[in-house]
Amino acid sequence: MSTFLTDYRAHVAERAALGIPPLALDAKQVAALIELIKNPPAGEDAFLMDLLTHRVPPGVDDAAKVKASFLAAV
Repeated sequence: MSTFLTDYRAHVAERAALGIPPLALDAKQVAALIELIKNPPAGEDAFLMDLLTHRVPPGVDDAAKVKASFLAAV
């Protein structure tokens, strides 16, 4: 499993233990996510797409810019 997925799942668990939702992905995390989407680990396709769809902040954010660049290239 990728370091990104391991780190992200640990982050989600830590935040859940505190009763708060996970933070939105930052630009570096979105770049790592996009690399995984290009060659997804077995069984992670839907999870990766869910992260791209729901965990990237909208608007004028660096993470949104990374996502938009990827989607424009698709």
